[in-house]
Amino acid sequence: MLRLIYLYRNLTRNPLRSLLTWAAVALPIIIFVLSMAVVEGVERFLDNSAKQLRLAVTQKSSLINPLPAGHRAKIESLDPTHTRLLSVCGMHWIGGKVENDPRPLSTLAADADTFVATFPEYNLTQDEIDKWKRDRQAIIVGSSTARQFGWKVGDRITLKPSLPPYSPMEFHVVSTAEKAQDPLTLWCRRDYWENELKKLGAPEGQVGFFFVKCATQADVNHFRQAIDELFARSPDETKTQDEKAFMNEFITQQFNLPRNLTILAAVTVFVAVMAAANTMSMNFRDRMNEIATLKSMGFGNGFSFALIQTESLALCGLGGLVGALGPYLLFTHTPVRDLSVPIIQHLEIHPVVCVEALGIALFIGLVAAIWPSWLALRMKVVSALRNLE
Repeated sequence: MLRLIYLYRNLTRNPLRSLLTWAAVALPIIIFVLSMAVVEGVERFLDNSAKQLRLAVTQKSSLINPLPAGHRAKIESLDPTHTRLLSVCGMHWIGGKVENDPRPLSTLAADADTFVATFPEYNLTQDEIDKWKRDRQAIIVGSSTARQFGWKVGDRITLKPSLPPYSPMEFHVVSTAEKAQDPLTLWCRRDYWENELKKLGAPEGQVGFFFVKCATQADVNHFRQAIDELFARSPDETKTQDEKAFMNEFITQQFNLPRNLTILAAVTVFVAVMAAANTMSMNFRDRMNEIATLKSMGFGNGFSFALIQTESLALCGLGGLVGALGPYLLFTHTPVRDLSVPIIQHLEIHPVVCVEALGIALFIGLVAAIWPSWLALRMKVVSALRNLE
């Protein structure tokens, strides 16, 4: 009980210093929790991509170089029965945004006749499919994007593409894809995009990449090689990957989230160690005479060591608790949980990550108290009491 009372008084002796230390530990822990949630979200997204049994076919030299639209018929010729190679969909990323709105959109133009078969996970109704095939200006809007902009089925919307010729395009919303796993992406018809290019004399008959839907994993492995062999030594050679590898490469090139977030988490934890160590060193200097007095009264080195370690663990543990529970409660039990995040869609914070974060906070406390604890063990009572005023 005496130790607890003394510990409480030490923690509250300089409230501002304690609060700043809690904040210095809590902030890096928050960054760690959010970073790990994003990394896990990316891994979950990639694992889901692997289940779709799709191949991505791009230009061999670079993703930004287009491929001839005529490659589609040649790819389809590898399986004329369409029993192993189910569909081929040519696609082009056009981005886009609404006029006078800074929020960017992720819009893809896809072949109208094969989009539904290539992306069955969108679970479109037959009425939505009929409208998509009948209306060249049809657009499928992700459910989250539709809510953000207040769009609904039947609305007419105008988007300005992020690619030349940048001319505004009018679309008719035929679905908000409520059952789709991707609530952000917008899909329009590639023939409409081609028509706009033709009007302005821009190059047409090209696609950014193809997505190829296969029947089995064995077919994915087979056609990954067969497609590249088909176009080998041609002016437009291809690079074919499964969807997981393609998306992983795209994320790495554009964001490299896993590596960058891991580095960020490590740096912030290091900063927390420095902040906590500085606080514990100042606390030790402020109470050096008190510790010497306790030693002179019969309290041994073990008591001094345990006292400093316990204070550091309590200080960092409280900061870690706030840093770990804060994001979990925010993204689990508040409206923020519905916030859409690019690529990973929704940020899920698992309790295991919070426990790991709390463990890191306690580790910070142990490391921060090493030097002050060592000084307390080596302290000479007589020398310390000489400075007693």
